[in-house]
Amino acid sequence: MLEERRAKAHLKNLHYHRVIARLYNQRIRPRPIGTGDLVLMRAEVSDPGHTRGRLAPKWEGPYHVTQVVHDRTYALSTMEGKTLPWT
Repeated sequence: MLEERRAKAHLKNLHYHRVIARLYNQRIRPRPIGTGDLVLMRAEVSDPGHTRGRLAPKWEGPYHVTQVVHDRTYALSTMEGKTLPWT
């Protein structure tokens, strides 16, 4: 009896989160990024082992977009013009 109520509550919670996510995503419009734009990069990309600690910055940059490789994939360079090899 108790397990059934927990399962129903869990399913209801999942449904609620899906509805809220759908309503939120309807209003969000992706911002197009083109060559020459300044962007920030997540610090997780350059530190996959999370060795920096909890108080480390979550973003790095700014970087210039030098080339749009694919959708949401970009070639970046630093402000001095040095190309980043891992993007």
